[in-house]
Amino acid sequence: MRALALLILMVLGCSRALAADGAAFNAIGYSPDSRYFAFEQYGVQDGSGFPYWDVFVIDLKTNEWVKGSPYRAMLESEEAKPAAARDQARAAAAPALKELNITEPAELIAANPATEVVAERERMTFDRWYTSLGSRAADKSPLEVRFELAVETVKLPRPAACPEGDGDSFGVRVILKDLQTNTSRAIHEDTSIPASRNCPLAYDVAAVVAQSGFPVTDRLVAIIGVYARGFEGLNHRFIAVPFIISD
Repeated sequence: MRALALLILMVLGCSRALAADGAAFNAIGYSPDSRYFAFEQYGVQDGSGFPYWDVFVIDLKTNEWVKGSPYRAMLESEEAKPAAARDQARAAAAPALKELNITEPAELIAANPATEVVAERERMTFDRWYTSLGSRAADKSPLEVRFELAVETVKLPRPAACPEGDGDSFGVRVILKDLQTNTSRAIHEDTSIPASRNCPLAYDVAAVVAQSGFPVTDRLVAIIGVYARGFEGLNHRFIAVPFIISD
């Protein structure tokens, strides 16, 4: 895992000439019953320079995209603005968001964007609820931080679209650890690699999202970053992994 992290840093840090595509992430929200969740990723495609915008709507109970999702827009012009792609993708997703009543705001519990410089991208610690003065690592022992999310690569057969001579592709295992009880469980493990991931090499923990307030069913979402082979380096995209914390 550490070797993969070093490879990512080498590829992404070579020069601006390697203009690999690192998508941005935004949580749209939840349905009131916490069953449905929507988020979007967007950016400028490597190689072409075309702006794109993707809206994902997920059934958190079944851990599947709802019918019709994802809603994608790409404007095939280097002069086009991301806002125009955003308008197209959101317009396409609007009927599903309305039908599923995705109106409740999402709260960002923790975040680790790909542009933030950290020692290790494969794990993240967080508290579920706000504590007075915030979760200050310098003021807390490790046992006072409630949870840790971590990712591990899982070697699996590469998707059919990935060239044979292009090296291995990897799935992901996502592990949730309660640091107070020292117990861990896998909240997700791939058994195959979806073609939509485009020859993934490595993963990171990008964010943790929850429904704002005190929801009836506390379904959180781990936003996992996917580093996949692109035209000019390793591109960064997102997948969502739902999970529930039992207090």
